[in-house]
Amino acid sequence: MRLDWAILSNSSEIQAGLSYVLGGGWDTSWRPSFPTTFIGALTLRVMVHRTEVAAQHRLEVRFWDEDGADFAPPLQVDLGPGTVPEGHPPNWEVPAQLSVGLHGLPIPAAGRYSFEVSVDGQHLKSVPFRFVEGQPPPATAALPPQT
Repeated sequence: MRLDWAILSNSSEIQAGLSYVLGGGWDTSWRPSFPTTFIGALTLRVMVHRTEVAAQHRLEVRFWDEDGADFAPPLQVDLGPGTVPEGHPPNWEVPAQLSVGLHGLPIPAAGRYSFEVSVDGQHLKSVPFRFVEGQPPPATAALPPQT
């Protein structure tokens, strides 16, 4: 099993095998004071080899501060067993998508954090983000179209 992608967003959901991501791709959030709470989601797509589809897997997300210490209990999700969809090309991996709503996750202080994603005890990805005290900078004007 491998992680195809992971993205932070304001919210997300999975429907009919598609990921619907709103406000995706951020890595910095501003708050007027701390402690505060995380408002958003982590959306993942894992690719499962045909030989692994029928097995049970455990996905774990750990919540680390900038020193690599847990700042909240890990989230564990059991995946499978599944089946290979009918008509799925024989040499293709089988995708599985997961939306993890993290609204209310406690953020103790301004600083750098990461979500550490593993499956069956094997680390697959670090998703770094940071929380900054204050207000976000003003939006920059869009570049004019080139002719």
